[in-house]
Amino acid sequence: MTLTEAIEAYLTLKRSLGAIFSSQASILRAFGRTLGDIPIDTISSEACSSFCRGTGLPTRHWENKHHILRGFFNYLRSRGYLAASPLQEPGPRALHAFEPYIYSHEELQRLLDATATLASTRFPLQPLTYRTVILLLYGAGLRVGEAIRLRRCDVDLHNRLLSIWDTKFFKSRVVPIGTQLCSALETYRMARDAQFKPVDSHAPFFAAHHGGAMSRQQLEKVFGHLRQRANVRRPATDRWQPRLHDLRHTMAVHRVVAWYREGVDVEVRLPLLATYLGHVNLSGTQRYLTMTPELLAEASLRFERYAAMGEENTHG
Repeated sequence: MTLTEAIEAYLTLKRSLGAIFSSQASILRAFGRTLGDIPIDTISSEACSSFCRGTGLPTRHWENKHHILRGFFNYLRSRGYLAASPLQEPGPRALHAFEPYIYSHEELQRLLDATATLASTRFPLQPLTYRTVILLLYGAGLRVGEAIRLRRCDVDLHNRLLSIWDTKFFKSRVVPIGTQLCSALETYRMARDAQFKPVDSHAPFFAAHHGGAMSRQQLEKVFGHLRQRANVRRPATDRWQPRLHDLRHTMAVHRVVAWYREGVDVEVRLPLLATYLGHVNLSGTQRYLTMTPELLAEASLRFERYAAMGEENTHG
């Protein structure tokens, strides 16, 4: 089998499974052009390394190319086309400068309070709308797109369930919510129905001023205004300021901190959190274990308790 044939067979398989795979296809085809249409068993580790790496420190792009080639060669090995992968491991590791912002409880309250400044005669429902969106993003850990794509029929307040359809990684899930968040959604639903005529059950749950769906661009713009009003910011020297999506990260970190304080086995609970958040694998959730000083302090305290118990048992 030649490299070009192998790449096209791999892309066909991925797309048949529902993956869009457009950026990955571009990288694999660039790999094929670089090496030429050679037999796959003649691909050298040096050629792979040369394709993945440039000069200087590793970048995210190099790391991504290595990750895509790893999946490709794993596919060839699993089909028996290759006895071993020519890819050198480990691959280039880029320095990930970006860190999600974890809001404190006090900052979350300031953001919620700031929604009162959105009062508008043109859109009387605006303060409550954005307050409820913030509560939902934090309370249920939804992605921003998942929240604004919610339809009326996706929000089952009687059973306290949210249906999230065809989201990231082509996954759908059902998200149970707490009584307080359910009450907040019910308050918004009643106010929305009082302002807008009852519409189809497939209409957006969160309505813009015209009654249609909210746009992500408008939501991000308004959130930037709220963040400034609430004085929630990183130092001016930082490249990134707190984002809407960071409410999801915050929910996860706060949940793990609470588990540590409750004395439960966090490692056992992590798969549950991964499922709740819609992560494709556990590694996406495990990174929350080291995200904040508060979380590290709780983990350290847990370790100290176990160490002390171990000493008592030894001396006893």
